[in-house]
Amino acid sequence: MVAARRLLPISRRLGHAALHLLVILLCLLTVFPLFWMLSTAFKPATEVFRPGVQLIPDAPTLANFPEAFRVFPIGWWFVNSTVIAVATTLGKLAVSLPAAYAFTRLDFPGRRLCFSLVLGTMIVPFVVTVIPSYVIVAKLEWLNTRQGVIVPSIAHTAFYVFLLRQYIVTLPQELFDAARIDGAGPWTILWRIVVPNVRPAIAVVTILAFLAAWNQYIWPLLILNDLDTKTLAVGMQFFARNSDSTQLWGAMMATATLATIPPLVLYALAQKRIISTFVTSGIKG
Repeated sequence: MVAARRLLPISRRLGHAALHLLVILLCLLTVFPLFWMLSTAFKPATEVFRPGVQLIPDAPTLANFPEAFRVFPIGWWFVNSTVIAVATTLGKLAVSLPAAYAFTRLDFPGRRLCFSLVLGTMIVPFVVTVIPSYVIVAKLEWLNTRQGVIVPSIAHTAFYVFLLRQYIVTLPQELFDAARIDGAGPWTILWRIVVPNVRPAIAVVTILAFLAAWNQYIWPLLILNDLDTKTLAVGMQFFARNSDSTQLWGAMMATATLATIPPLVLYALAQKRIISTFVTSGIKG
């Protein structure tokens, strides 16, 4: 009996060690493509096509970065991605924040039904709405324009409405009652009370919406046709499809590295805020 008790802590430690080892291996497996991309971005062409696996370049070079800008309009791709991501993020905030406040603190007929319909859009596959959205954009003559990408993307705000609503629910009702007694209307309450108290949730929505718009691929691929109007995510395919770019894998990885830096930095700076907001709002993954 005593021996069994002594073996129990040892078995638990071995189990924890095995679990940590498994997590480390999975992390390495996840990070390896990023490391390979970064390594290739600094390799000269002779090392890129060298047989075998070479993680560390023998002669690191920065030549791939200016080469990428020389071959394709990388600068315009960055501008387009930034404009589309920022405009989409602001649009989603302008829609989701008042909607979340209305579904939480305003009484109107059919509030629960409307909120259920909004949440129901989260389970609708994207491919179902592609053709109708494309037809509408074409009729508005927005093909090959930034607004053709931005405006339909703003409509997908159900998750952000839900997230903000869950955070607004945690605010005490006394704040809203006191504001109404002082004569504040719905918009005044929204901007004077709700916004200052849900800034962490607004920051998380901003980050998540920006990352989603920055990494968006299928919809910009359908809407943007000219080379100068494409985003980084879409423009990257030209490196692989262009017949003259068979020797430009280093430049391709350099462009991918530049495209990865903003989302990684943004997420690294806001990781704790994202997790804390999910926990506070009651969303647990």
